[in-house]
Order: sequence, then C-alpha cells, then structure tokens
Amino acid sequence: NVTGLRFFTVYGPRGRPDMAPFKFIDRISRGLEIQQFGDGSSSRDYTYISDIVDGVVRSIDRPHPYEIFNLGKGDGTSLKEFIDLVQKHTGKNAIIKQLPDQPGDVPYTCADVSKAQRMLGYKAQISFSDGIRKTAQWYRTAFDNKVLEVAPERQANGLGRAASFTELTQFSTQIQTN
Repeated sequence: NVTGLRFFTVYGPRGRPDMAPFKFIDRISRGLEIQQFGDGSSSRDYTYISDIVDGVVRSIDRPHPYEIFNLGKGDGTSLKEFIDLVQKHTGKNAIIKQLPDQPGDVPYTCADVSKAQRMLGYKAQISFSDGIRKTAQWYRTAFDNKVLEVAPERQANGLGRAASFTELTQFSTQIQTN
C-alpha cells in the first residue's frame, strides 16, 4: 500500500523560521518590519501541525492500495487577515513594507480535502486564529526563556533563507579552528 500526502502550509510551535507564520510572529513581536507582497488580498490555506499529524495517523490507520490525499484546513486566509491575527495575538502593531506582487505568485491556494474527509475521516480542527494564538504563545514563552533565539535577519540575506555556500564555508572554517 502506498499513500501520498500533500501538506498545505504547515505551521505551529517549532515551525520553520523561513515560513511566513513563524517569520511574521517573530518580526512583529520584536518590532521589526515585515514584507507584504501585494495588497493583502492573496490567500493561502494554513494548516496547524496537530491537524497534519492527525491526517498522517489516519492515513496509516486506513491503508489503501494507492491514494493521494490533500491535508489542509480546507479554506483560505487572506494575507491582510493573517497579519491582523498576528498583531492581535502578539499584542504588537506590524511595521509593514508593502511591495509589488511577486512574479509567478498565485492569488489563492486552498486544499480540497473532500477526499481525505471521505476516505480518512480527516477534518482540520484548529482554526487559523487559534493556531496563530497557540504559536504566538509558544514563541513568547520560548523566546522569553531563551530556549529560542530566532533572528532571520541575521541569517543569509536577511530574509530568513538558508545560508549561502560561502557562509557555510566560513562557518565550517570557524568550527575547524575552534
């Protein structure tokens, strides 16, 4: 049996620092500028990590000869609403640098989870507002307790992307000399 799973923008505690949910919570919490591409009307399907875990477990518990399932919330959240929720749950106002739409970016993505609902009994339980609240709460606790030091502007080009080969080489040289 083979099951393929397509995850739609997974976020939550210990999330990837290069993804918008983590990056926005981090930067807004610390009073740093965020980049907003377009007018804020673009929409994505953000899925809280516990809903993804539930979908993975359901796919293991209900084997099929060959199926592909979308795992997501099943509805979109606009960028404007996303930023508003981060502001609400961090208690801080965002400093927004509005930029033109990114070339090739689509205005709306959303998981069609009907097949996963029908065949796996999957249904996302965590609303985006509640997921951002939980993630912001985790961030605040982890940052305050110095369990976490996330500063994407210190990484690579300041956009939270992976370090360049040159920087990895410099880091490797530092390790060898220490």
